[in-house]
Amino acid sequence: MNGPYGDEKLTDSWIAALIKAQAVMDSGVRISLRQESLLRGQDPACSPGCDGCCRGQRVQATDVELAGALWQLGNVAPEDAQTVRQRLSGGGADACPFLLRGQCAVYPMRFLSCRQLVVFGRACAAGEDPARTRRQDALTLLAGHAMRAYSLLLPHLGVVDAPADPWDFQETLAGLMRPVCGLGVQDPQAFARALNLRGARARQAA
Repeated sequence: MNGPYGDEKLTDSWIAALIKAQAVMDSGVRISLRQESLLRGQDPACSPGCDGCCRGQRVQATDVELAGALWQLGNVAPEDAQTVRQRLSGGGADACPFLLRGQCAVYPMRFLSCRQLVVFGRACAAGEDPARTRRQDALTLLAGHAMRAYSLLLPHLGVVDAPADPWDFQETLAGLMRPVCGLGVQDPQAFARALNLRGARARQAA
């Protein structure tokens, strides 16, 4: 897989952890979705082209996930990649900068929060957060999967010892998330280098 960083070794310290975290999250979603669909007697409302959850300022991710999305840009059409980079550089957009023509430009590397967001009943309105507006329609992920997935990323975000208590873990994670719409990345390569340095310093200090 080609990436935008020039030196592919830049990704060695975090890309494997990110891919494993995505697999853990996807596994949890598949199991949870199978069980909940049977209980509800209906399929989820999500479908290709519904992009309400990609709009507004609600989309958030960790720097590891953002770096993975930037890495994936090396595999999309050059003109589309340039459009995304311009959006990232400008910041302040009212939709996820990776949203192109109603679809995620970096879908294979989409964020963990996106992977676990599944709703029943009706598709999300633009910018809607179903966890706030209709919690009863949102998929309830089996306990532990999200925590295990994000735990794999924490060492690369400067957190060597992840909190064991779920509430403490959520508080730590909240401090590491940032709004994707206001990211304002000027240099993807510098972004990846800074991420590598943060993880390396944390491991040295441990």
